[in-house]
Amino acid sequence: MIAVRLRELLNQQHGVTAVETALILPVLLFGIMMLFELARISLMIGIGNLGLERALQDFRSDKAFYEQGPEALQDAIEARLVDYAYGLLDKDNFVVEIFTFDTLRQFGGGQPDTQIDDQDRSPPVLSVTVDLTQPFMTPLPMLFGIGDAFQYQYRQLLGNLTSDKAEDY
Repeated sequence: MIAVRLRELLNQQHGVTAVETALILPVLLFGIMMLFELARISLMIGIGNLGLERALQDFRSDKAFYEQGPEALQDAIEARLVDYAYGLLDKDNFVVEIFTFDTLRQFGGGQPDTQIDDQDRSPPVLSVTVDLTQPFMTPLPMLFGIGDAFQYQYRQLLGNLTSDKAEDY
């Protein structure tokens, strides 16, 4: 009698859908949340790249930017980057570093040589590095030990790298 009742219980399908839904729904929600997280990461990387390109675009056409000091350039790039980021970035989200090189030879890592450096007529080169840090919008990455923010680094070179004449800068 007990064996018959046990077989009847095993053959019944009541509640199977509810149990399957309860098991699968958290996995689906997790997948959707991660999809939105990855979409936001790619949006922030794209906005940062576009903002930096637009911020540096004006410097490329301005011949006087070579005479400005690194601090003034850094402040100008930060302000322009915030302006061109469509309100999605602020100054707390990134750090701008500028490395100045007087000649292409110096940029290439050549050893100082006053005779060669005095004859070198190549224009100055600026290396701009921006480190972007953005917090995640969901707590899921923290659950997996990734942290509470993602980081991305942009690098741009500013200068007329193919110039032959000193008059070009």
